Amino acid sequence: MSTPSRRTFTHAAVLLGAGLFAIGGVSLIPPLRALERWMVKGLAFTVDPVDTILDGSGLQESPWTRRKSVPPPVQTPPRLLNIDDDPEGYFSTSPLAPIDHSVIFAGLSEAGHKVLGVGHLMAWDDPEPLAMEALRKQLDRFDAAVLALPLARGAQPDPVAAPFLRWSVLESDAQGKVSALPQVNRIAIPNAEQGGTRTLAGFSLLENESDPGADKQPLLARWGNRIVFAFPLAVEIAAEGLTPSDVMIHVGKEIRLGPGGPVIGIDEFGRGTVVPGVEAIETPAKRMISEGAEPPKSKPLLTRDTKINLSPADKAWSDHLPGRIQALRAAPRYQPATLLPRPDALLELLLVSLLTLAGTVATCLQKLHWRIVAAVMIAGLGFEFLFLFAARQNAWLPPLAMLCPGLIALGFAFRKNEARPAPATAPETSAPPEIENFPLKPKSSEATTEIITDQPVQSPGPAPSTSSPEPSPEPEVPADPGQAVAALGFPTEYAWDPAPAPDPAAAKMPARKAAKKAASKAAAKKPAPKAPVKKAARKSSHKPVADETDPAA
Repeated sequence: MSTPSRRTFTHAAVLLGAGLFAIGGVSLIPPLRALERWMVKGLAFTVDPVDTILDGSGLQESPWTRRKSVPPPVQTPPRLLNIDDDPEGYFSTSPLAPIDHSVIFAGLSEAGHKVLGVGHLMAWDDPEPLAMEALRKQLDRFDAAVLALPLARGAQPDPVAAPFLRWSVLESDAQGKVSALPQVNRIAIPNAEQGGTRTLAGFSLLENESDPGADKQPLLARWGNRIVFAFPLAVEIAAEGLTPSDVMIHVGKEIRLGPGGPVIGIDEFGRGTVVPGVEAIETPAKRMISEGAEPPKSKPLLTRDTKINLSPADKAWSDHLPGRIQALRAAPRYQPATLLPRPDALLELLLVSLLTLAGTVATCLQKLHWRIVAAVMIAGLGFEFLFLFAARQNAWLPPLAMLCPGLIALGFAFRKNEARPAPATAPETSAPPEIENFPLKPKSSEATTEIITDQPVQSPGPAPSTSSPEPSPEPEVPADPGQAVAALGFPTEYAWDPAPAPDPAAAKMPARKAAKKAASKAAAKKPAPKAPVKKAARKSSHKPVADETDPAA
């Protein structure tokens, strides 16, 4: 591990800052909050593998809440009361008159039905006022009578019809992109019956919208500043005993019918799915006259139009009504919400500091593979903290805060360490062979020993000449002290003035070649050496010596 440097402290500051931000700042940014929600949901599923809905923001004052799914109830086929052409003549007219509808609704109310879905269209050109008044009174006897009415979009908008106004929500109460929902502004059939003072309504067809297909059904539409429901959805809201204010709408995600009701998935256009091939329990309307009304069941009874002369769109909607209803009833349900509390803030800060310290140490390792392994281990340690606290203590740490130090350290692991410059050293030069063994000047602390040998006695030579000999020329000393010392074979450190830094181009020349060249130049400038003493004595011995007793001398 390398010693701490400025980069080390930078890594520590980044890791600690990211961890502290993840503790409290992630919930303030929607994309990061959605990511943390997804991570907490996955962790909750790991701890308890049950389908879950997660609510809340994940803050200390507003922690996450979890709603576990419950097993769906046993689905019973929808019960339908078919309004046909009455070929046997059980009713007064065909199609049925307002008075005939009053008889049917009165029988159902007396049998104990509280919620009724009127899935067939009731419209007459010149109805009798008394018959219409009786019909509306019978509809008001139910706790909730929901009519199916087709809607359209025209050049002249109409005010929101009374039954739709009672059973709708404001646009501001919904989440998501509400503007993507289909837009309507009037009832497609002008003389369609709208019921009494308590009657509710949902739309059957949207005439200006394209057919979404057999596997899709529109569930929401906009009328003015309100969101109205489709007929199957309006019936299910009434069957759950809810009001529109209990319905939570998130366009592009889900429709939640109350805290414990079904959660229906929808797309960005407010469309849900349809269950294909549903077999319904069908009862003809004539049986109401011959045998009386059937007793109520857990799910409300619906009527539908089975006349022969229906338009293709009306016939398709009537045929698919069982699958539309069954898709909503089969939607998943969830338990009441349970709290997922966060631990104390000081404990979270301590864990983040510990992971930051470990991540900083990991970034200081010299080998790349060790840095990667250490960073992965730190990220794994953060996940282990998440799982153990959630599974053992029911304390839900913020996932991003626990994983940030390890993941950021993993990113730093691929950065190269700082290259520290090595100290500059002078190139080594070797002395030339001639002066390789030249004795160095001894240190002052070392004792020196001088060996004295007997010098040979020289015989007196001829008398010196009276004329003084010319002094021998002094050797030329280089101006550069470093070169002068190198010429004598001494290292450049002995120069009294440090030699200048060598030229990079000249430094490439081999050191031995440069030393030889300097030595040869210095040797050429030296004076001729004097003859040795022994050689001079030998020459003098060959000359005759005059006898001192010779008289001629």
